[in-house]
Amino acid sequence: IFGPNTDVYVDFRVDVAKDYPELDAFRRENLQRSHITERWKEAGMQPDDIGIICDVDEMFTRDFLLALQTCDVPQFRPGQDCAEPQITGQGLKLEIVPDCAFPGAFYDHPQAVIGECIENIGDADLHQSDLRSFSKTEGGHLIGKRDFSPHPDRTEYPLWEPWDFRRAPNKPILEEGRLHSAYHFHNFFDSFTVMRNKYKTFALPREDADFMPISSMQRAAKMAISCLKGEPGKHVTFDNIEGRRPIV
Repeated sequence: IFGPNTDVYVDFRVDVAKDYPELDAFRRENLQRSHITERWKEAGMQPDDIGIICDVDEMFTRDFLLALQTCDVPQFRPGQDCAEPQITGQGLKLEIVPDCAFPGAFYDHPQAVIGECIENIGDADLHQSDLRSFSKTEGGHLIGKRDFSPHPDRTEYPLWEPWDFRRAPNKPILEEGRLHSAYHFHNFFDSFTVMRNKYKTFALPREDADFMPISSMQRAAKMAISCLKGEPGKHVTFDNIEGRRPIV
């Protein structure tokens, strides 16, 4: 889609949360994204560009990305007040292998926001941060909620920080006649050993991950193992996915 001359940047994780050892797992995960908009600015991002934040196993469908690039999307029109300049994908969840797809277990990621409403890209003088509602928990002064209901008369709203992409209320956008606009390739590892290491070291670590049954690690893992065993359930094979299918 983007062509062979697209610039690609890979940075090491910036762990802003290291200074807050008592920070809860998902707040820590969100803070670790804090450097993203700085990198976008360094790469030359402009107000009419689209910023997408996603985990490595999440992505919009190819056709939906093309639509975001070429169609008249109301959330991306110039002159946004930055209250809700966001589009959220509704992801089809695939567990471990392509033949274990779960059409009913939609995953509301990734998120896309227009550049003029993104921190370090948009106009910070116009979109000031004074409306943010900050938590009193550790690190809460760094992550403010996007809840502006106490200020119904405001016409301009704060720019979006990287953690806002994930934490703001999701409003999935579906193409007419389609069931999903994104994919979530969950737990696509080369081996169960590597998968165990994920559950041992990720945001909500399981210290006993090396020994416990895979199906006990998470509800999604239980569903995947049931699918791999050929047991009846809510899963479908790759060939029976309704709507768009990824290229695998």
